[in-house]
Amino acid sequence: MFPCGGSSVEVVSRLMKRLEEAKGRFVPDPKDASSEDVRDVLERFNKIKEKMEELRKMLRQSKEKEDAAINKFALVARQVDELLRSGITDESPLKKLDKIMENINFKFEELGVKPMDSSGEQESNAEEEEGEEDFPLERQILESSAWAHLLLVVDSFETQLKLCLFCLTVFPPNAVLKKRLLIHWWMGEEIVQTSEEGKKCFDQLVSKGLIITIKKKHCDEVHYFSIQSWIRRLLITVAKSNAFLEFDQDGRPSDDYSRSRRACLRLKLPPIGDDAENRLLTVYNVYKRYVEFEPTWLVNKGEMTTMQLGRWKESDQKHHIEVKNDEFLKGIDNCKSLRYISLRGVSRVETLPESIGKLTKLIVLDLRACHNLEKLPEALGSAKKLQYLDVSDCFLLDKMPKSIANLSDLEVLKGFLLISGPDDKHVCHLHELAKLAKLRKLSINIGSRIAETELEMLGELKTLTTLIITWAVVTTKKEDSHSTRGAEAPSQEKKQQGTGKDSIEDLPPKSKQSSDAATATAAAADRQASGARPLTKKETKKIAADRSLDPAKVTLPSTIEKLDLRCFTEEEFPQWIDPLKLQKLKKLYLRGGMLRSLGDGRGWKVEALRLRFLNYLDHPSWENLTTSFPGLRFVEKLNCGKKSSSHKELSSWPCNKEGLWCKEDAKKSAEDEPKAMNLPPPETD
Repeated sequence: MFPCGGSSVEVVSRLMKRLEEAKGRFVPDPKDASSEDVRDVLERFNKIKEKMEELRKMLRQSKEKEDAAINKFALVARQVDELLRSGITDESPLKKLDKIMENINFKFEELGVKPMDSSGEQESNAEEEEGEEDFPLERQILESSAWAHLLLVVDSFETQLKLCLFCLTVFPPNAVLKKRLLIHWWMGEEIVQTSEEGKKCFDQLVSKGLIITIKKKHCDEVHYFSIQSWIRRLLITVAKSNAFLEFDQDGRPSDDYSRSRRACLRLKLPPIGDDAENRLLTVYNVYKRYVEFEPTWLVNKGEMTTMQLGRWKESDQKHHIEVKNDEFLKGIDNCKSLRYISLRGVSRVETLPESIGKLTKLIVLDLRACHNLEKLPEALGSAKKLQYLDVSDCFLLDKMPKSIANLSDLEVLKGFLLISGPDDKHVCHLHELAKLAKLRKLSINIGSRIAETELEMLGELKTLTTLIITWAVVTTKKEDSHSTRGAEAPSQEKKQQGTGKDSIEDLPPKSKQSSDAATATAAAADRQASGARPLTKKETKKIAADRSLDPAKVTLPSTIEKLDLRCFTEEEFPQWIDPLKLQKLKKLYLRGGMLRSLGDGRGWKVEALRLRFLNYLDHPSWENLTTSFPGLRFVEKLNCGKKSSSHKELSSWPCNKEGLWCKEDAKKSAEDEPKAMNLPPPETD
């Protein structure tokens, strides 16, 4: 988008240069303007140039009209940007040029200060985030002469990078954000075309020092980040002048989109019924927890590409979002341009309409933690461009539609449910995913013993790099001695299903039955909360024997780089995981379950080993662990071995208070130790 930071005179100068660029596209050589259409276009460009020359001269003589003039030019900037994006073969540019002339053909003497809109009023509500803290250093930056220079620096960025930056202004100050969330937004608005292109843009922002990366000890990759509040203020100034988004006086995104093509849901509903509705590009839920839309809300959203109604906070399970019902989704087939939909964590969405299959441009569909979602439409398989589908933590889902196997562009599939037998012809089976040649990441929830045999088909998924498998916890209850249920350890999210107040035991019978599909934990406290007694050792062994797989029949894809097993029900490390056949495996995560050992395999190439909630882990010494896993760089041991005989030995592992061990830190500590020993004694008075 065209930069509109700086003084109004500077804005006009740069805008004129941008117009010359547009003129060069439509009229490459004015001497060859022989046709009448080309002469008309050239005439319009020249008239606009004359008018802007006149405005620039007047603006030099008056500073009182500064803000009002820049607001006018922000609209022109967007229109010039759209003109440059359109192809020469598109509809005649005359209409677009006429709109530009209309916006700059104002009387200078009538310019006045734009009154504060209703969204600029102070809103007092506990749901809203606190304002930015004002630190002395930041005040110095904001008040320094360098501030105007910084604005120009941001203005000088190429359009793509600038749009990527502007998206950051939506979120509250000091927020910790997930990189994937931001890249999906960029893909939704077509700022980037692919996730790989998005990662490159993200890396550019890191290299320029505009965002702060947040790394976890056990992973070299960057998944989270934040921005400094003074940089956010800088971006807000430029984004607002570019008509990217409107903000109130506290720097929070407003619900006014009369100039912008983006609406952020706040405490008030966005205005309904004006012309701006028809050209909305993005609707983003920043703060709103109770969202009410009319059934016809989506009817006139034909240009909307991005609809983020769900939770954007990655780890805030308390951030509950609820809609009145899912009636508003019935008009979704009108949104032919939609590329990104997020209903993450939204309650009372029970079904998706069959018409979602008509969204032929849809790339991202995030339904994680939609606790009332009971069914995915079979027509979903018609959304052939879908690349990312997340249905994890949707506890009421009872099957995967067979059409999922038709999503040939699918790269990430989370929450794939295995609950039926291999003879069930009405569900999608694991081996059918072998047709998805681009599938890189897959998470599976195993909800029944008969479905577990489908793991024998894993070897057919030749392109997988990340695999997560979750087994349901089996408990014994008076009313149902073979019921299964589970929850994400140690999350309390399942206790907030439905409206966010009910526990799983308070849900209707179907909820309990369908919870077989839920992810699982071995935490005893969780079972007690649900009214289920802990299993005896004898019962556990019998279940493990019944569910054990034939290692000769199960083969993991050799392409696996990350393997995450959750709530594995056997005591011995699965024999079907052969380190010699997994030479690319760098990350091995084991969470919950009945595992007592990590096997006696050799030849592991694993660099990151995470062990969490393995109460029965009875592993040998640290020396033997590092012998089995010679390439270890990171180890996490959290709540392990509490019920094993080697609890004390596990406690002697060289992990810090957080349960982490890092090879580089250990090496540095070992190098520093001799130096410390050779230090001279402190001087005495």
